Amino acid sequence: MQRILTLSSLAATGLLLSACASLGTPAGLQAGQTVAVVNSLSWDNPLTGKRDGVRTSWPIKDGKIAPEYFPLAQLKQCEAGGKPCAWGVMRAQRSAPTLSFVEGGVDLAVNVSIDVARRQDARQGETQTAMAIPQDVAALAGRQQLQPSWKLKYGKVEQVELDYGVRYQVCVQRYDAAGKAIDTCAIPFI
Repeated sequence: MQRILTLSSLAATGLLLSACASLGTPAGLQAGQTVAVVNSLSWDNPLTGKRDGVRTSWPIKDGKIAPEYFPLAQLKQCEAGGKPCAWGVMRAQRSAPTLSFVEGGVDLAVNVSIDVARRQDARQGETQTAMAIPQDVAALAGRQQLQPSWKLKYGKVEQVELDYGVRYQVCVQRYDAAGKAIDTCAIPFI
C-alpha cells in the first residue's frame, strides 16, 4: 500500500511539474520577457491632407490580445474633373482570432474591418460617439473586411491597404523583465 501511495505521489508531482513547464515561457522567449502587438490604422486627414490615425500597443496575455475598436474618422475621396468630393464616416475594428508564439516571432491572423457610411455611432463602455456627413454632401459608402495572416518576426512591420486610402500596420515587440523594449516597431506615432 505504501508503494502505491509513493508511486501515485510521484506521478502527481510529475504531472504538476509538466503543467507548470507548459505554462512557462513561450517558445523563443527568455524568462521574464513579454510581448505586445503594436498596430496602427491610418488614413489621409480630409482637411489637412496629412496622414492621420491611431497607433496602439496591446500586451499578449494568455496567448490572446483584446479586440480593438478604433475611433470614428472622416474620410474624403475626390474625383478628377472638378466634381464635388464625397465624404464618409469610418468605423473600424480589429480582432486576432489566431495567435501563437514561434521561434523568433509570432504567428498572427487578424480580422480588420471598416464600415464607411454617411453616419456612424460607436459605444465603448460609458462613452458614446457619433459623427455624420450633412445631407447636401455626397457620401461614401462601403464595407470591407480583410483576414491577413503573418509569421511576424520581432520588430518587422507588415501592412495591408484597405479602401479609401486606409492602411493597417502591425508588428510584435518583446520587452525584458524590467519592461524595457527589446525590439523597435517602425510604426509612426500619429
